[in-house]
Amino acid sequence: MCHLKENHLESDLLFSNTSPSRGVTRRALFCGALSALVIAAGEPYGVLVLSGSPMAADFSAGAALFLFFLLTLCINPIAHRLTGSPLSSGELATVYIMMIVAAAIPSWGFTMNLIPLLGGYFYYATPENEWAAIIQPHIPSWLVPDEPSAIRKLFEGGASGESIPWQVWIGPMAAWGLFVTTLYCVTLCLLVILRKQWVERERLLFPLATLPLEMGRPSAHSVIGDFFRSRLMWFGFAIPATINSLNALHAFYNFIPRIDLSNNILILRNSVNLLCTPRFEVIGLSYLLSLDVSMGVWFFALIALLQTGFQRMIGWSIGPTQPFSDPAPPSVAHLALGALFFLVGSSFWHSRAHLKDVFRKAFRGDGSIDDSGELLSYRTAVLGSIAGFVLCLFWLKTAGMNAPSALVFLLTSLVIFVGLARIVSQTGLAYGRATVAAPIFTVNALGTGAIGPAGMTTLGLSFAWAADIRTFVMAQAATGLKLAEVTRLEHRKLFWAILLSVAVTLSGSVFAVMQIAYSYGGINLTGWQFIGLPEFSGNWVTRNINNVQPVGVWHLTFTAVGALLMSLLTYIKARYVGFPIHPIGMTLGLTHPVNHVWFSVFIAWLLKYLILKYGGAGLYTRLRPLFLGLVLGAFGSAGFWLLVSAVTGVHGLVFTLG
Repeated sequence: MCHLKENHLESDLLFSNTSPSRGVTRRALFCGALSALVIAAGEPYGVLVLSGSPMAADFSAGAALFLFFLLTLCINPIAHRLTGSPLSSGELATVYIMMIVAAAIPSWGFTMNLIPLLGGYFYYATPENEWAAIIQPHIPSWLVPDEPSAIRKLFEGGASGESIPWQVWIGPMAAWGLFVTTLYCVTLCLLVILRKQWVERERLLFPLATLPLEMGRPSAHSVIGDFFRSRLMWFGFAIPATINSLNALHAFYNFIPRIDLSNNILILRNSVNLLCTPRFEVIGLSYLLSLDVSMGVWFFALIALLQTGFQRMIGWSIGPTQPFSDPAPPSVAHLALGALFFLVGSSFWHSRAHLKDVFRKAFRGDGSIDDSGELLSYRTAVLGSIAGFVLCLFWLKTAGMNAPSALVFLLTSLVIFVGLARIVSQTGLAYGRATVAAPIFTVNALGTGAIGPAGMTTLGLSFAWAADIRTFVMAQAATGLKLAEVTRLEHRKLFWAILLSVAVTLSGSVFAVMQIAYSYGGINLTGWQFIGLPEFSGNWVTRNINNVQPVGVWHLTFTAVGALLMSLLTYIKARYVGFPIHPIGMTLGLTHPVNHVWFSVFIAWLLKYLILKYGGAGLYTRLRPLFLGLVLGAFGSAGFWLLVSAVTGVHGLVFTLG
């Protein structure tokens, strides 16, 4: 493990100096806000209109990496030549932090999910599905637009030159904006409380921070850093860039052959399909992990696949596959959820000394712990998280949920946010989501009778932010705080930079999605949001209202078993230092993203194992630019061909996980 500690310390010392850097400047805020606006508008256009690569749908924040690549390699050096004053490393870090926070909002994070849901329960209502009688009476008028023609034109498009009826939408958008901004603030407050424990005491690796740190580090004699002068980096860059470019050119010239790396292996009497397609960005990021963590990721994914296959072979299940848990059956999904619950609980338990200091500082003003390096003072963070939690509870109750179901739902959502943020900080997970969504667990924990039709409707609308959780602000901000620590940014100013990014991205993405929908018509757009999500959510609500579901005893039992197994594995890992499998992999389950990336994590683990065995820590360090180049080449080429697609009108050039 020596090499990992050395690399971690090396990363921390890249920008270290004796005083905070002046990174949160006016021009950094301007560049960050402008970049956030590009992401807010570009992601919906790229996904919905161009059918291109989702670049802001996952924890990897490909849109931020692509724009930062252009900024550090092209724009900043040009600015240096023209003005003599390029962006400093601290300013670059500020811009990147604002970009990754922005990447958590416009697509799967919130906006592209929300707007179709607000109109979908009305537009897709038919006599057959009975939504008009079962769902619509339980939707508060202040949560959705109340003009049928505005909803129809959202999905079918307006007349040429017709303006968007903002007067119909401004009320619902303000109500949802208040809720989600409050929720973001609660998660940021929790992050402030936990940051010192994660970053300074447990020394989590934060692999997603490594590449932007390398890109933003200037060399001794040039604005362009040594990272971009590495031949190994460009060799790694060329591998995915060449493959993606040849496959893109095939769409223009069919005589150019495609390079198809996908490979599927059917096992256990064809009951499960092993997806063995290498994803270069995942290989590059997983190379940065310790061997036990990367082995834990692919090992437990393989175990989940085998468990799924055996259950299908014998025809046993505790129920149908649940929304957003696929392809895992509910038993596998709830085992992983129990492991996640234990991970969060044990994390707070191990942080108890730190948390005691935090609360002492917050309520007594005890000076034994310094909070000057945090986004907020501990008093503000603690009181803000409590006040925000109460406000979110009140909002959910006003929206239709009763107090017990709102409490269970909100607590589950926050536990999942904290758990996934920690997993991303420790594993650098490029693609992933919760194994059981918070609305689904709430139904399993309470039963639909206790929640009621109005509560079920509110849970259905919450699919916009609490179901397909592939990215969210807390996880991205956690990576940002690691960048801020290494580059020694002024944290109090950084908080306002993050809020500025949230405000710009929320408003910009709402405008972009509405403009696209009213121009093209939602049903004419590609992707999941305008067609699949409203029907999927509405049918789930209707099914649960019509068929009252009891408390899911088996589901809760498997959740408890998962927590118990996780506790046992955690004890074994702590008791036997050389145990090669990290239990954090058990929390990932077998969701759609994990099913697609586990093989790439295995490749990275195998390569790193062989490199360390036969070349030692020195060879591992020398080859790191090669693997970082794989990440940059994957997202750089995906972003390039997205721009080409926008110019040429050729659609369907997808090189990231859809």
